[in-house]
Amino acid sequence: MTTLTQPNTAREATQTVQTTAAPQAAPARAARQARQPIKGLSTGTLVFLILLTAIYLTFELAFNARLLDVVGGGASADDVHNIEISGRLLSGIAVALVVLQLLLTLRARRVRLGKPAAPGIFGILLLCSLTVGGVYLGLQKMVDRIVESRSTEFRRQALNITLIQKAIVDGRVQLAGMDADKGLYARPEGKAFLALFPAMAASVHELDRKIEHAKLTLIADHVGNQAGGIQGYYKSYQQAMDGVAKQWRDYNKLGSANIDVEAEVAKQHRKAWNDYLSDLGKRGWTPSTVPVAYEGRVRQNVRRRVPVSSSWDLRDEASFRDAIDRKVRSRFNGKVPEVKVRGQRIPPGLSQAAFTAHPAVQAELRDKLKLPSGVSVPMSTDADGFRRNLYDPMRMSKARTEAAKYTAPLQTFADGGSNAAQGLDATRAALVPPIALLCSLLGAIGHLGKLLYLLSKLVLRGAQSVVRAPWLDHVGWLLVLIPFALAIGIWTTLSHMDNSVTTSELYQTLTTQTLQRTQADDAQEQRSLPLASAIVNALHVVAVGQGYAYPYNEHLRVHYLQGITFGYHPKD
Repeated sequence: MTTLTQPNTAREATQTVQTTAAPQAAPARAARQARQPIKGLSTGTLVFLILLTAIYLTFELAFNARLLDVVGGGASADDVHNIEISGRLLSGIAVALVVLQLLLTLRARRVRLGKPAAPGIFGILLLCSLTVGGVYLGLQKMVDRIVESRSTEFRRQALNITLIQKAIVDGRVQLAGMDADKGLYARPEGKAFLALFPAMAASVHELDRKIEHAKLTLIADHVGNQAGGIQGYYKSYQQAMDGVAKQWRDYNKLGSANIDVEAEVAKQHRKAWNDYLSDLGKRGWTPSTVPVAYEGRVRQNVRRRVPVSSSWDLRDEASFRDAIDRKVRSRFNGKVPEVKVRGQRIPPGLSQAAFTAHPAVQAELRDKLKLPSGVSVPMSTDADGFRRNLYDPMRMSKARTEAAKYTAPLQTFADGGSNAAQGLDATRAALVPPIALLCSLLGAIGHLGKLLYLLSKLVLRGAQSVVRAPWLDHVGWLLVLIPFALAIGIWTTLSHMDNSVTTSELYQTLTTQTLQRTQADDAQEQRSLPLASAIVNALHVVAVGQGYAYPYNEHLRVHYLQGITFGYHPKD
């Protein structure tokens, strides 16, 4: 009986243990579940991404301020090109940060599922580096494609528009409706308008004809500004005249040697013959009383200083003088010294004024000072004479040459045409600034939304570790909407805001013409998307947004990033 009841007793004991352990295991399972990592990135990785995004956003905002200084400050094509490099690099880094977050999320998911951690750190770095390079080159190709696809009419139009834009920046042109506020173009909203002006003015019908009467004056003024104004051109004049003065001094020195060669021979002969007689006198000799035994030694001493013959008679002063003559003339290698300018020989003995007035010297001066033929360059002049006789002729001469490009036939602006390069440069100057500003603004808004998303996720992570509320597990996906909600909110707000630029009559006129021109292009190319409205809205957002963002962005650049230049060094 005992052997029959033991199994039952053991089974009952086991069942009792299992029954007792069941309620004790439930809290343990709950504790283990509470200790399980929350889905997604670890807290340390989240903090790492937040720091990277914040650092990037600081540089992006600072770059946005510097970009506005460039595109709204009359910068040169080289300045725009240099800052474009920084912009493409920052855009590449921006996309690489998104790729980095996706790769780290994928890696964390694989680890959570018990799979090997992949991709590895090296693979992540390689993919991010390739992303930076790919975006950099892709943006360059995209901008080049946009510029090269513009029509020949647009290229010539852009050449005229950039001329007006430079005149506005220099203060030589006042736009109707914006001339009351003298400091407008020094403020962010004014700079933003100058950056957008070429893209908007391209829609003005027959703009080149409308500015025909003022075009030559605008070009001449621009030429003068490139020369540094009348003060800068006067410095160039002084440098040219200093060069001529040095030429004359060298010429005069050489010419004087040629004219006084006989006098130099006589001078050297007297000195050498007197030295010879003095040496003999120390021994009580004269050329006629030197003992025959010493004649060879005396002749050898003379030959060390004067190239007389080995058989020279100690009393032969004429041969002595001929040797001196040969020695002096040997300085010129037997040739008559001369000065040549532009291949023309300058006759000896000219005064500095006559030297300066020589046709060859005048031709050289005209080339240096970019003057037309027939202009005489004086040695000195007063202020009125300098402007009238030199500065104005230089400006107008170059302006007439440049003006031919602005009215050249359309076919010359086509690929391979004589004005194709100038047309493409002007098109790039017209289109790149608004594109760059828009991309920079979008990048800043996008990463600001991303930063808020990561911060919200970190806060949710902390809340889940403290409060075990089931509903917290279901709100994580809502955080994805934060960047989109922020972007839409900022864009909508800026679309309904205005400033002194967007409320001006000129801006409204340009906006209307841009809308009409783009709608006509849409109809011609059978585009169904409302591209015209989108372009006008984007221009408005940039014009308003830059006005509000610039002061904060510039403060970041100057005070937190030690005045980083991004390759742009404005000239005084």
